[in-house]
Amino acid sequence: MIKVLIVDDDKLARKGIISLLHWEKHQMEVVGDVQNGKEALKFLNEQEADLIFVDIDMPEMDGITFMEQCSAKNPEIRFVVLTFYEEFSYAQAAIRLGCLEYISKASLEFTDGDSLLDRIEKKFDERNQGFVRNKDGAGEEWEKIKEQWNSLYWIFDTIFYKNLMAFTKAWHPKTRILERQIVKCIGKADNLLGRSETDVPWFQSEDEMMDWVDQIRSEYRNSDKLAGNEFTTILKAVKLIEQRYTEPLHAPEVASEIGMSRSYFSVKFKKYTGSTFGDFIQNFRMQKAEELLLHTNLGIMEIAWKSGYEDVYYFNRVFREKFQCSPAEYRKREKEQE
Repeated sequence: MIKVLIVDDDKLARKGIISLLHWEKHQMEVVGDVQNGKEALKFLNEQEADLIFVDIDMPEMDGITFMEQCSAKNPEIRFVVLTFYEEFSYAQAAIRLGCLEYISKASLEFTDGDSLLDRIEKKFDERNQGFVRNKDGAGEEWEKIKEQWNSLYWIFDTIFYKNLMAFTKAWHPKTRILERQIVKCIGKADNLLGRSETDVPWFQSEDEMMDWVDQIRSEYRNSDKLAGNEFTTILKAVKLIEQRYTEPLHAPEVASEIGMSRSYFSVKFKKYTGSTFGDFIQNFRMQKAEELLLHTNLGIMEIAWKSGYEDVYYFNRVFREKFQCSPAEYRKREKEQE
């Protein structure tokens, strides 16, 4: 369950939010409600939360200040902002601090609560890649991290891989503990790829180990000598997507190119990558769009085309759903922070 904390100086508003939304239906549980940022920080010192609904305008400590301090100590926590403010400057600060949704309190009571929580749940899962803290603490969190390494999704999905690396480093495991885990999943990958057993060196530090994993992952993905099984066949499909993401790509044609039926391909693609074909290619295209926005001066229409979207209006809609702002606003925000 995703543990939710409500932070709002209006007690009636807090109780209204709690009663208005169907939390359990969306794998969420409200674990507390407090009246300002200071009280929220005290709460988090004693109890855990994964997702915080927070008002911006509060006495004692406002929402933006709270989010900054909370994120510094708990970078894995995500936020949903509740406010009467509509100015982009507030939204931009909130998004930078991990905001999943920016909601007007004035219209909340007329909002479809299930659709709202559906969006939030999906965005939470995308951002956190399944790493949710629970009552068992750090030990259980490490078990979650190990599961993600053992899944081998990180070989296929570059976005997943970057998130996994970040979570692993944030947990700061001892070098020998992490080494045992890496040896285990490298052995599993060698077997599935039909490679001879990789010689794992003795690492002096976590950073040295992570650099080595990066090199091995590149070898896995770029090798021409792979076993002819469904694992390597799906890896070929992923490489095809990465090479041709600017073209119109659909599951049936990719399945045909790698020699699978559409239905079998869909099942195996989800099994080995952890994502559906549609979600995988959309996330990959959004990553490319983000890179182009940050590192080029190309116009939005050209970026849409280069990211695989022929319709710039559809591109803008997809981008806004993922980043909670338009491509132009995202570029402006990031440049202001440089």
